[in-house]
Amino acid sequence: MEGLNELFLRAHELNLIKGVTFGDNAVHISHIQFADDTIIFLEPNMVYLLNSKRILMCFELASGLRINFHKSCVVRVGKHIRDVKAWARRFKCKKASLPITYLG
Repeated sequence: MEGLNELFLRAHELNLIKGVTFGDNAVHISHIQFADDTIIFLEPNMVYLLNSKRILMCFELASGLRINFHKSCVVRVGKHIRDVKAWARRFKCKKASLPITYLG
């Protein structure tokens, strides 16, 4: 999983993806990981979404592990629902809305 972390960090450095900023302290985050679970935070931009999918595909090829998109979901925060449907189709996963249950 450290390899996936490095791929996302490098993509962020190269401006291939852009995470989101939270709170008064302007904390910037593009992804978080716990064991074999990952949450990806992206600015609502199709290019960032496609680049994230490319990162996941490279990780699969390099590690031999598989991303289970059937267990994955796209969650909208402040975007129109039609965008979320299109993004979920791109990832071949389901769409969800807040609040969500993470890790059980």
